[in-house]
Amino acid sequence: MMKRILIAVASLLLIIVLALALLIYYSEDIVRSVAGSQGSKHLDRQLTIDGALDIQWRWRDTRVHAENIRLTNAPGYDGDTMASIASLDFTFNPSKLLIGKLEFGDITVIQPYLSLQRLSEDEANWNFPFMSKAQVATEAVTPENRFEFPVIGKLTLTDGEFVYRDAVLALDLDLTLDTVIGDGGDGDADTLDVNDPNGFSVAGSGSLQQQPFDIEASGASLETLRDTAVPFPLRVLLTMGATRVQVQGTFQDPIQLTGIDASLHVSGDSLSDLFYLTAIPLPPTPRYSLEGQLTKEGTVWGYQDFRGLVGDSDLSGDLSYDTGGTRGYLKANVHSTVLDSGDLGGFIGLPPPEDVATEEQKAAIAEREASATLIPDVPLTLDRLRATDLDITLDAEKIDAPAIPIRGMNVRFLLEDGLLTLEPLQIDLADGSVDGRVQVDAKQDIPPMSIDLNLRQLSLGQFFEETRFAESTGGMFGGKVELSGTGASLAEVLASSNGKVSIIMTKGTISLLLVEAADLDIAQAIPLFLGRDRATDIHCGVMDFAVTDGELKSNIIVIDTKDSRIVGDVDIDLKDERIEARLKPRAKDFSPFSAQTPITVSGQLKAPSVGIDAGRAGTRVLAAAALGSLLTPLAALIPFIETGGAEDADCRALLTEAHADEQ
Repeated sequence: MMKRILIAVASLLLIIVLALALLIYYSEDIVRSVAGSQGSKHLDRQLTIDGALDIQWRWRDTRVHAENIRLTNAPGYDGDTMASIASLDFTFNPSKLLIGKLEFGDITVIQPYLSLQRLSEDEANWNFPFMSKAQVATEAVTPENRFEFPVIGKLTLTDGEFVYRDAVLALDLDLTLDTVIGDGGDGDADTLDVNDPNGFSVAGSGSLQQQPFDIEASGASLETLRDTAVPFPLRVLLTMGATRVQVQGTFQDPIQLTGIDASLHVSGDSLSDLFYLTAIPLPPTPRYSLEGQLTKEGTVWGYQDFRGLVGDSDLSGDLSYDTGGTRGYLKANVHSTVLDSGDLGGFIGLPPPEDVATEEQKAAIAEREASATLIPDVPLTLDRLRATDLDITLDAEKIDAPAIPIRGMNVRFLLEDGLLTLEPLQIDLADGSVDGRVQVDAKQDIPPMSIDLNLRQLSLGQFFEETRFAESTGGMFGGKVELSGTGASLAEVLASSNGKVSIIMTKGTISLLLVEAADLDIAQAIPLFLGRDRATDIHCGVMDFAVTDGELKSNIIVIDTKDSRIVGDVDIDLKDERIEARLKPRAKDFSPFSAQTPITVSGQLKAPSVGIDAGRAGTRVLAAAALGSLLTPLAALIPFIETGGAEDADCRALLTEAHADEQ
C-alpha cells in the first residue's frame, strides 16, 4: 500500500515540476493562464489557480506564493476534487534545474487536500496521460533510491486531509494531518535519532476499514533521508482503539523499505482486531502484548524472535507475511511453555476467562452464563477466512486446564483459499492422546465442517482428580468421533451433523456408589451414602452412537462390571440441546433388596435432571442375539485401548461372548 501511495504522491510532484518550469519563463498572469490551459490539457482534467499568485525572482532563491490551487478529479471517481491547496509558499533554486536537480528551500502548505482512488489494477485517478503505461507498471515516477529524494530545507504542512480509496485491497483510508514538519538539517550522522530537533514529525488521525485510528511518526532530517550511507532512524506509533502498534529502529532504505533493523511491539484487547490492519484472520483472544524484530525481504515481512503474553499464555516464535500475491500469506511457528486453556476459547466461539477479559468480553461471559444453551453459537467471519492464506504451527509444552487432564498440544492451521484444515492435530490428554483432523470450507456461504478424531488410551481416573472418586475410579478408554455438518458456528455444525461416535473402555474401576445407586441395591448402597465408598471392576464398557441430522441415538450402551451389566438407551438432540437417557442394570449377584429399577437422565444438556423410572415403562430390553449383532462390529475399537502390543482380554471376552450368543 505504501508503495502505491508513493507513486501517487510522486505524480503530484511531477505536476509541481511542470509548474516550476512555467515560473522560470513567464509572469504571474501568464503562469495562471498557461497552467489553466496547458496544465489541464496534459493532465486531462482542470488545473486552476483561483487565488493570489506572487513570484519574487532570484537566481538562487526564488520565492513563490500561491492560493486556492485546485485539480479536478478524473471522471468516474468519487468527488469533484483530486487535489487542492489553500495556500502554498516555497523557495527553490532555479539554477539547479539547469543540471537536472530539484532543490527546495522552505515549503509551507496550508490546508492541502489529496484524494487518491484505485478502481482496479490498471485504473487509478493518478494515471495521467503524460505517464506511459510502462512508467506506471514499473513505478518509474517514484524515487527508486534515497538520494533521488528532492532536496528540501524545511517542509511544513498544516490542517491537511489525505483520502485513499482502493477497491483492489478493499481499503478506505481517511487521514487528517494536523501538523507535518520536516527539516533538512545538518545533524551528525553518528548521533541521529527519531527525536532529532532537525528531524521530521507527523501526527494525524483517520479511519481504516471503518475503524478510527491515530498515528504519530518521527524520523531524522530530510537531508539524512538522501544520504544512502546512513541508516535512517524512524519511529511510528499507530493506535486503533485498544490496539497499539509501535515500530522503532532504522531503515537502510526507507523508500524501498529495506535494510530494516527495528523492533515491533504490538498490544491490544484481542488478536482478532489486527485483521483491520493486516487482513490476517486471527481468533478472538484475551489482552495480549508481543514484541519482536521486524524484517523485510522483497515482499516478505518478518517478525522474528517475538515473545510475549496472550492472556495468561506465553507465546514465542517467528512469522513471515508475504504481501506479493493476490492474498496475503502468513507462515508462523509458535511455541508456548505454558498455555492457558481459557485463552483458546476463541477458536470455538467462547469468550476468554473473566480475570483477563475486557469489559466487552465480560459482558459476553455474563450473557453466556445466563443462556440455557451449552454449545457456542458465535459465527465465523467468513470474509476474514477468505482474505488471507496462512500456515501456522502451534506447539504447547504444557496446557493449564482446570478439571481437564490435558498436558500438551501440537496443531497445524492451514488456510488456503478459504479452506481451513487443522492437521496434524495432536493433543496429549489423560495419559493418552487425541489425534485427527478438522476441516472448515469457508469458500461456501454455509460452510461445511468435518471432524475426525481418534481417542487413544485415555485414563478415566485423570478426569476424577481432586474429587472423592479419585482413588476408586480408573481405567482406560478410547474410540472415534466422525462428524460432518454445515453452519457458520459450532452450534450450527453440530445441529446439522451426521456421522458416528464410538467409545470403548477396559481395565477400569468405578465408584460403587454410582453403580449400586443406579441398581437401587439398598443393602449395599447404605454404607456408601455414609461415606465409605469402594470400587468395583469394569470389565468392559462400550458406547456406540449414530448421528443423523444433529441427533445422537445410541446403537448400544453396555457397561460390564463385577456386580452388574448395565444397558442403556440414550438420545441427544443437538438442535435443542436436550438429552433423554435410560440406564437399566442387570444384577449379577442376588440381593433381596435389589429392585433393578432404571434411572433416567433428561432435560437440557446444560442442566439435566436425574431420576428413577419407577414404572419402568418404555425400557428397551436387549435380547442376547441383538446384543451380539450390535457389539460384534465394535471389535475395531479394541486397538484404541490396547498398549504395548498386549491384547485386552476383558473387552475381547465380552465381544466373543456376544458373538457366541448370537450364534
